[in-house]
Amino acid sequence: MRRYLQAVRKQLILYILGAAIVQALTVSASVFNGRMLDALVRGSARAFLTNTVCLMLIWMGVAGGEYLLAVYQAAITQNVDIQIRARLTDRLAATDYAAFHRQTLGTYVSWFNNDIQLINTQGLAALFPVISEVWGTLFALAMLAYYHWSLAAVGAVMAVVIVAAPKIFDRRLASRNLTLTRENEAFVSHTEDALSSFDFLLPYHALRLIRDRIVTASQTLKQANVGQTRIQAAVQATGLLGNVIAQVLIIGLSGILALLHIVTIGTISATGSLAGNVFNNLGNMSNFLGMIRGTKPIFAKLENAKTAFSEPPSTARVQHSLTRVTQTVFTLANVTYRYGQAPVLTDVTLQFTAGKKYLITGPSGSGKSTLLKLLAGYDDSYTGTLSFRGQDYRQLPAGTLQQHVLYLSQQPGALNTTARENLTLLDDYSDAVLTQVLLAVALIPNAAAAPAFLATPVGPHGSNLSGGQLQRLALARGLLRHFPVILLDEGTSAVDPANAVAIERMLLTNPQLTLIMISHTVHPETLPLFDDVIHFPLTASPAVVAPGRKAVAD
Repeated sequence: MRRYLQAVRKQLILYILGAAIVQALTVSASVFNGRMLDALVRGSARAFLTNTVCLMLIWMGVAGGEYLLAVYQAAITQNVDIQIRARLTDRLAATDYAAFHRQTLGTYVSWFNNDIQLINTQGLAALFPVISEVWGTLFALAMLAYYHWSLAAVGAVMAVVIVAAPKIFDRRLASRNLTLTRENEAFVSHTEDALSSFDFLLPYHALRLIRDRIVTASQTLKQANVGQTRIQAAVQATGLLGNVIAQVLIIGLSGILALLHIVTIGTISATGSLAGNVFNNLGNMSNFLGMIRGTKPIFAKLENAKTAFSEPPSTARVQHSLTRVTQTVFTLANVTYRYGQAPVLTDVTLQFTAGKKYLITGPSGSGKSTLLKLLAGYDDSYTGTLSFRGQDYRQLPAGTLQQHVLYLSQQPGALNTTARENLTLLDDYSDAVLTQVLLAVALIPNAAAAPAFLATPVGPHGSNLSGGQLQRLALARGLLRHFPVILLDEGTSAVDPANAVAIERMLLTNPQLTLIMISHTVHPETLPLFDDVIHFPLTASPAVVAPGRKAVAD
């Protein structure tokens, strides 16, 4: 937590000063309570009224201060949340495809929401009262010492006991908090999985399965919440018991001092109130400190997750260059890939030459998409050797493939924003350039239609566009950046035949582009433009694919 508090230290210092003022006013209210009682004992109506007015003004100041502190606390908490989310996002953005997909999206959502909410309720929401209570305790002990040293001595001893006693629960609370975060992750994943099955369960009248799965996941989450609350309640009970004992001791000692005429009768009222300030604060503080300590494993989990990734890559515009230039773009030597125990690719040896165009055909499940994902660097769980321009994939600097190779899947993604922002992303392009690329992929009929299309909201997951429009939008995004290599997995499958042929022809006649394209719907008009055709499934060690020859490997 220290890292994130450092980021908001100026705001935190102002909060600490404000808390000191509010607690000083609260302690002074106890003093005026004692003065009012002493005034009544003396029979001084004027002193009683004066102290009453002062007490009213003090509590008005406390109320106003507490309001301002509450608002400021919310602002600081949200700023800390933003810092945590930003750091986590930077680390996720630096990872590769395979590492990112080791966790489900539900798990990531849980990190960004549930874990941070737990940090808020168990950590930050406890930190701010501790700040106030430290000031309140110090001021109250000072006033007890003002009345008599023995009161402060007893208060100090009991303060140590009250703060130290709940530490016996620290390890169990930390364990319960970590368990709760993991169960939150699991619950979000189970819920996401259950809800995503709505469409295919609907025709079978089996939607109750969704309810059953969510209820089952909820029962497990309930156990984690109850377990965490049980330990938290034990911490609170321990603090409360110490609080009550300490207050009774202070009030009893004040009574004895008053009977001995060492202090006035009004002192009993003042010290009772001050003891309440001290030990209520300390009772709460011991509870809050336990809560804060209990967040350590949550921060550790997030930090461990993040440090598993490399540092964020540069945000500079993609530069398509390598110090070592060769005619061979990809080389696979005896590459084998298994999905579970089932072999998908076995001892595959292939070469792909720069500037050439390759068509990959074959039935579903024969390994075509797997090949493209391996070439794109999306999965490193293969055996054999895979090279890019003569450099082994496992020795390539981070981000190299992403600078040179564009992989377009069958289901392209889209941000829930305008078409323009989906094209430009972090880069800037003129309207003329955007219009040119939209025309090239047939997303608009003419240049006049560009402004309206660029302003179109694409909707969540691109829901406002058709499947064909999404595929063309993804292709346009890549063409803008002039990737030298494009891996196209059924990239025109949802596009009408006429436009699909036009788009394929545009790609196939680009001499600078290396294209490897999967298609189940080969168009006769563009088939002659391919340099090579690779048929799947591949048998062991098919011949190296050379330019100008059709390779048949089955």
